[in-house]
Amino acid sequence: MFRITILLCYLISPIIATSQEFKQWTCDDMTPNLCPLSISSGYVSIRGINIKYWRYKSYNDATSHEHLHQPIIALHGGPSWPHNYMLPLKQLACRGDNEVIFYDQAGCGESTLPPDANVTVDYPHLLDPSYYSQEELPRLIQHLNLNAYHLLGSSWGTILAQLFTLNADNTTGLASLTLSGPVSDLQSYIAAQWNTQDGSLGSLPPYMQNRIHELENKHEYDSAEYDAIDKVLTTYFTLRTAPAPDCFTTSASGANLEIYVGMQGPSEFAVGGVLGDLNLTSRLDEIRVPVLLTSGKYDTMRPSIVETMYKQIPVSEWKILPHSGHVSMIDDAGLMNDVVADFLGRVEKSSLDSSLFSPK
Repeated sequence: MFRITILLCYLISPIIATSQEFKQWTCDDMTPNLCPLSISSGYVSIRGINIKYWRYKSYNDATSHEHLHQPIIALHGGPSWPHNYMLPLKQLACRGDNEVIFYDQAGCGESTLPPDANVTVDYPHLLDPSYYSQEELPRLIQHLNLNAYHLLGSSWGTILAQLFTLNADNTTGLASLTLSGPVSDLQSYIAAQWNTQDGSLGSLPPYMQNRIHELENKHEYDSAEYDAIDKVLTTYFTLRTAPAPDCFTTSASGANLEIYVGMQGPSEFAVGGVLGDLNLTSRLDEIRVPVLLTSGKYDTMRPSIVETMYKQIPVSEWKILPHSGHVSMIDDAGLMNDVVADFLGRVEKSSLDSSLFSPK
């Protein structure tokens, strides 16, 4: 779901090469209304892997009308693309006495594996979506002793949030879901990208489309031409903020490609791997908490995909962010935080008032 096969060299090497001419943008600089934040971190050990987490909390009283109380757990995308690119969302900790919790899923970022580890041989459970939704995330929630919380997923993290909500043994503390760049049916997601009316890839000039199809048919994922096309399309549909800021390149440097390819497949224009046939759409009506769907105007998750989810989830609302590709928390950092804070504030107020939540 993230185009990461060649992204690391593409995003980082130009910054290194021109470091004396250009100071890399920071995600803090592009996140409006940040406040002083305290940061604590720790680990929870799961199957011999130390899962690292970070907790962000405001030093000051809330200065916004949204007075949030319940913690927000951020679920990063990829799969296996660490949390750093989501850090503009730490501004949500400035909205009340809540905290925003980030963690790196096993095998990526600072939740590292031994240097000589072979995922398929040594850690095959890291290629199983149920590990992340029914073991890792529940253990983190238990470790942090959270009795009530919101989940905020991005990309693959939206699948993780859905799987947790639908399949985990204990979800009694779950107050809401925010799904950013969401998907519930992987094959429909790819088909929608190629749609000639509203697709992202379907909007490309015919020659580009033909070249992508030919390279895909020949499985030439490592070719220079494939890499060159992918570099360009990253700035069209994934992250439109270019050059990429620090939190995004840090995520790129911490990605685990073995897990990514094993779950997503080697192609950046199709889905294979263990997620290839995943389809949760028919179960979305089982979700009983309020859900906020957000997508970028230029997102790889096309409107038809998000609309299907919107219609299936009983209590949901949907916001399209006008400047964004897939990574709305960077491309539209201020608006994204405002939209999420407004939604969470209304969810918490309805719970406090013992009233039904009314979607916008």
